[in-house]
Amino acid sequence: MFSLHKTLGGVHPPQCKDTRDCPCTWIEPPKQVRIPLNMHIGAPCTPCVEEGAHVYVGTKIGDGEGLCAPIHASISGTVTSVATEKLPTGATAPVVTIASDGKMENDPALTVPTYSGKDEFIACVRDSGVVGLGGASFPTWFKMRAPEGKKFDFVVINAMECEPYITSDYRQMIEHAERVIDGVVRVARALEIPAAVIGVEDNKPEAVDALNRAIADKGVGDIVEVLMVPTKYPAGGEKVLIEATTGRAVPAGGLPIDAGCLVLNVTTVSRVEEYFRYGVPLVRRTITLAGDCVKNPGNYRVPLGMIVRDVIEATGGLEKQPKKIIMGGPMMGRTVTDIDCPILKANNAILCLDKDAVLPEESPCIRCGRCVRVCPLGLMPYALDAASRRHDAVELDELAVMNCMECGSCAFTCPAHRRITASIREGKAAYRGEVARLTQPAKEA
Repeated sequence: MFSLHKTLGGVHPPQCKDTRDCPCTWIEPPKQVRIPLNMHIGAPCTPCVEEGAHVYVGTKIGDGEGLCAPIHASISGTVTSVATEKLPTGATAPVVTIASDGKMENDPALTVPTYSGKDEFIACVRDSGVVGLGGASFPTWFKMRAPEGKKFDFVVINAMECEPYITSDYRQMIEHAERVIDGVVRVARALEIPAAVIGVEDNKPEAVDALNRAIADKGVGDIVEVLMVPTKYPAGGEKVLIEATTGRAVPAGGLPIDAGCLVLNVTTVSRVEEYFRYGVPLVRRTITLAGDCVKNPGNYRVPLGMIVRDVIEATGGLEKQPKKIIMGGPMMGRTVTDIDCPILKANNAILCLDKDAVLPEESPCIRCGRCVRVCPLGLMPYALDAASRRHDAVELDELAVMNCMECGSCAFTCPAHRRITASIREGKAAYRGEVARLTQPAKEA
């Protein structure tokens, strides 16, 4: 049904997948969590609990309108604070702090959801609070709504996990292949999508075998297929994966729906299925804790809002002081300077690094063109870098800056060690600001 298609660019960073054989394990629940209410793309939730309230695991603590996903308590206990705070990302949002009662009791009001049609199914997915767990954190229910006049032809499951170090998605496929396949089939049938493909890098043959066994056991080979994709970063980028698995191209400035595709991360779809089985919303996630400073690297199930410092200490601590701590992978993750920040829905890894953590100094661009050759979207990163540093909105528009997915391939391959990705990220912010300024209605005199 599906066949491989060639894609542009890409690089081959060291894999460093040393935790691939580490099963997902629980850690001791913390004494306190701090849960920001902006754990998704879109406006922050409005708190729906007050200081002093008792909450259970799964109690809704925040919700909102429009592009939003509800947020739930990850431990049982007492709300000790509801306050607007500035987060390490620079954003400002309400934060709900909960002191644990040590019981980890589920909310008695939780029930297994039921649905009888597409709209009810999407409403249930919204209630689950699930967002893109590959790092994008886009509300999953919102993705599932096809705009008027468009339809989904394929469900594309992103099981590539091409970032170095991270193995949490891999463990999901190894340990819960049956749930992954049930989730894919449920989504396809509920949304009336005729076919689904799971893209897995060819360096994960054990995961492919586990998924194929589950497909055969359930007899759903007519709906879902596993496709092995050559190992190359960033083969897990949404637009890259769509082209590799379906041969369709997402138009410049377009979305996956413009190619008839619904793209979901493999852990996202597994978590959706878990919600329909047990009725517990998204209150925890599995992260990979890795790096040469970590005493016990592995894959750990962590309550949302648990402080990074507490996660590290609960798993055995550090062997030495890291020079850099990254939330996410080394290619697209973000360096954190304050480890008293909380685990969010989008966090799939904590990397504590010493070796090769400090990058060499930048030098002038030599126009070698390597960044152009490796760009998976056919952009000109060196030119975007220069325009971004000048905050030249006109040139950024001409160079299609908003098409950049910030994968980091350009910076990885640059012999001058230019901070191209960081520069483009700043250029995007400047471009958005200029567009917003120009489109604001004129003030009346």
